[in-house]
Amino acid sequence: MRTSKHILFSEWVVIVAFAVMVIGTFTQVVCRYVLDFSLPWMDELSRYCLVYMVFVGMVITLVRGQHVTVDLLLDRYSARLRPIALTFIDVASAVLFGVLLYGGVLLMQLTAGQTTSGMGMPKYMVYAAIPLGAILMLIEFGLRIYRRHSAPQPS
Repeated sequence: MRTSKHILFSEWVVIVAFAVMVIGTFTQVVCRYVLDFSLPWMDELSRYCLVYMVFVGMVITLVRGQHVTVDLLLDRYSARLRPIALTFIDVASAVLFGVLLYGGVLLMQLTAGQTTSGMGMPKYMVYAAIPLGAILMLIEFGLRIYRRHSAPQPS
């Protein structure tokens, strides 16, 4: 299976955010307990990396099939009905992420003039993780529906 560009992008964002979070947390621990001073912005940076890991990383778990699912009813559907049920689930999920996208954009607009306390960066950059993750999920749901209905159907 070919990996989509948005998945590769998501993986790199998560890898970089995780590396920054680990290095930042380690640095903060060393500074606080060994050198007896703390870097207040380091805690904030690690927290924001975690936010991006969650919202961007959710598309990776979806593609890999690692999201929690309840297949009790899906396993009972016939081969003809199963793709219809899966499409319904994907469309319902896409609607949810459409709402999340809309709310994330509103939150970015609401916080456009604010800055973070430790790093002094615009807060909308922190909240941009929400619409970014929602867009990536919407792309994946669209691709899943397209692949499911463009593939040859079993006879």
